[in-house]
Amino acid sequence: MVVEEELDRKFTFLPWFDKVRKQIPNSCDLEIKISLDTLGVYAQLQSESIKINAKMATAFYSSFLVEDESRNVLCESQKLTVLSELISLGADCRLCYRSLRESRSLALFRLKSALFANFLLKEEGTLAEVYIDDEILKKSGADLEDAFFVSKELLEIAHVSKVVLIKQDENKVIKEIKGYN
Repeated sequence: MVVEEELDRKFTFLPWFDKVRKQIPNSCDLEIKISLDTLGVYAQLQSESIKINAKMATAFYSSFLVEDESRNVLCESQKLTVLSELISLGADCRLCYRSLRESRSLALFRLKSALFANFLLKEEGTLAEVYIDDEILKKSGADLEDAFFVSKELLEIAHVSKVVLIKQDENKVIKEIKGYN
């Protein structure tokens, strides 16, 4: 398996994670390029009558969980049907859920501490401004994706409907996150 970009460490629980390469080896006999559309890839394998084993089912299941973080895919009936099929094929859904939804890195907790200590509420408590700089990221060991994740938690504060992540050293808004209000 070849993945050109850096894989997120949250996927280390998946089978084959340690076998992923960044370049196609010279000894490669077959190359199959796959898009990141989980449902499409699953449907393609099914149409080709490719048997999906428990390890593959676990990888597919985790992909659906990751897609659900950015939009509510689990409410779509077709995807619920596929998730049910994956479980019957042996997907370790508990492992996926625990690894992707319940476990967090130490870097994330360090970052959360720094960001929560310094955010400001404005506009009668409806706007949370979160300030970040390279030093905070370096000290925590986190990255900007972690900062986006932590910033979204501020939407859980009563009345907060928008969070703005500001790069402090550049005084530049790098992400705006709106709630459901």
